[in-house]
Amino acid sequence: MRVPFVVYADFEAFTKPIDNCQPNPENSYTMSYQKHVASSFTFYIKCFEDSIYDSKLVTYTAVNENDDVAQKFVDMLEEEVKKIYDQVNFNKPMILTDEDKEVFENSTN
Repeated sequence: MRVPFVVYADFEAFTKPIDNCQPNPENSYTMSYQKHVASSFTFYIKCFEDSIYDSKLVTYTAVNENDDVAQKFVDMLEEEVKKIYDQVNFNKPMILTDEDKEVFENSTN
């Protein structure tokens, strides 16, 4: 399917062990033994036409263990999308003939 923009994104994460108690072997269970903590990401926004939007690679690496990398990803992606929206205005004025205008003016639905 042809679309105007595509976002390619990738996260890297550390795995941290999880302390847990013993499950009951008589019941079904999933044993959690590690947690994935996002440490960095990269994303690339590709436009169908290079002359419309200058694509660039965006990379971020966590500064410390408490850095919310997922939220940083959302914030930076949203910032890029707003730039695209401001730069590329796809709205075009409607071209109506006199007959089209008359039909529009007389319409009830």
